[in-house]
Amino acid sequence: MALIKETDYGTPVSKSEKMVTLTIDGVDVTVPEGTSIMRAAMEIGTTIPKLCATDMLESFGSCRLCLVEIEGRNGTPASCTT
Repeated sequence: MALIKETDYGTPVSKSEKMVTLTIDGVDVTVPEGTSIMRAAMEIGTTIPKLCATDMLESFGSCRLCLVEIEGRNGTPASCTT
């Protein structure tokens, strides 16, 4: 029996038709508007540690493990809810 390995991007996919481009660690990524930073990072192969985030639930950012720095913004928001 083979093990089926599926990637969990951490947050559900955004259904917006409008696309936005952002830069994560020097790599540009274009994703639908409303996509979380966590999911955008996973799409370019950058894994952000997570405990409470999954594709099957709306993110709520309670564990605070996925904090990120955003250039030009104060504080360190949770990537699953940003």
